[in-house]
Amino acid sequence: MRKNRREVIKILGAAGGLLALGGGALAQAPAKPLAVGKIPPAEVPWESGRCAFCGMPIKTPPGGWKGKKLPPGFFERTYAQIVFEDGEALHFESLACMFNYAYAKGIVDGEGATFYVMAVDGSQVPCKPIGLVPAREAIYVWGQNLMTTMKAHLLATRGVEDARTLARKRAGKIGRVHFLTFDLLWDLAPVPEANLVPLLAKHTGLL
Repeated sequence: MRKNRREVIKILGAAGGLLALGGGALAQAPAKPLAVGKIPPAEVPWESGRCAFCGMPIKTPPGGWKGKKLPPGFFERTYAQIVFEDGEALHFESLACMFNYAYAKGIVDGEGATFYVMAVDGSQVPCKPIGLVPAREAIYVWGQNLMTTMKAHLLATRGVEDARTLARKRAGKIGRVHFLTFDLLWDLAPVPEANLVPLLAKHTGLL
């Protein structure tokens, strides 16, 4: 039976917080290969695409963003998309933006739509985007000081081993670390990120 947000928070609190690094049944799950979901992923409009939630470009601008220099692939590593049965697709610059847009609009993965996220190679510093995976198959890494767009502190990996590698390579630098599954992020949405309240108000029609 699907648990509501309050029930999930209660369970997490009793367990001492979100899934701990390397702990619980999650740590035993095998890494999943790159794959496609029910609806194949859409072509990514890297040159012209904008985030459907926050409006940012989905590709790292050559000159940086708002006065900040960024490494190549910085925006691309947190890219996500929602593809619909009619072939239409929505593109997102941040993983959090995808979850929050779906929350605001009532879009459900597996019900006429498939969610995809960009997996990263956490063995490299900075990590590199390596390809899209169905969002339900990814393991997500939240790091207290993990630098990502929209201040979401969230990256996607292909599985637990990749997630552990990402965290290990940055031990002592990114503070507290948690592993998250798709279902946890979905149940706890809206996911914290920059400008969350006005963006949710906009997409739910309150503004």
